Amino acid sequence: MNRPLSNDNGRSSASVRVDGTEVRYHQAGAARNGQPPLVLVQGTTGSTDSHFGYLFPMLAFERRVISVDLARPADGAALTIEHLARQVQAVIDSAAGSEPVDLLGYSLGAVVAASVAAAQPQAVRALVLVAPWMKTDAHQRLRNRIWRELREAGAEALRPFMLFCAFSPGFIAARTEEELAAIASRITVDEFVDLQMVLNTGIDIAAQVPRIRAATLVVGCTHDQMVPVQHARGMFGAIDDARYTQIDSGHGVVFERAAELLCQVSRFLGDPAAHPAGTLIPAVQP
Repeated sequence: MNRPLSNDNGRSSASVRVDGTEVRYHQAGAARNGQPPLVLVQGTTGSTDSHFGYLFPMLAFERRVISVDLARPADGAALTIEHLARQVQAVIDSAAGSEPVDLLGYSLGAVVAASVAAAQPQAVRALVLVAPWMKTDAHQRLRNRIWRELREAGAEALRPFMLFCAFSPGFIAARTEEELAAIASRITVDEFVDLQMVLNTGIDIAAQVPRIRAATLVVGCTHDQMVPVQHARGMFGAIDDARYTQIDSGHGVVFERAAELLCQVSRFLGDPAAHPAGTLIPAVQP
């Protein structure tokens, strides 16, 4: 059952129950020029406000946007990609009905979005995968193990470590110690994040990805230490109807290079077929 709410900024919110848990989503904007709704899926530790605070309102100037706040499973159940994909699909069914949608996922959200697009090819017109990966490798498992040890020790270094991994050296070097401390203080670490980190350690959707039929834009991040850029390139190679672009950013591209990401996403979704499959789309020039 949906329970609509309204915010002062015009954004409306609602929720839908999936596998016994309440999944909240947000909507803004209106259909324009025949464009389908765009569904956004957050990454690890994130939410609509934290990961899409810039993209959501800017994209809503162009089209109807729906953003999912992924939720912890009910009753202590293990977190799986399948569970998260059901959350996204339930939001699509609730907010868009049988209408095809465009779908954008970031980080873990890109893994979930790819899974949805592979399972429901008729439901997704165009797909954007930002900093995605198909299968967790040894480099990622090592970083996740260090994260887990810091978390279990209650170490104050945990959030600075997460910040260090999320942003490019240039982004960090350009900020003061006070600014970096403020950014680190806003990083969410809770029991749901614990579950997401366990899930991240064992991701493997390699068998599903080739079933994606939507026109796809894969976005890699040059300085990504959390999902090194070869993972995005691998995703690009595994999807028949994919294009690839690379942004000079760390993993936190939704903060670090949000305007450039917005430009690439808007151009692609405005005409997904403008670049043929296999195209390496150049970076946006100032």
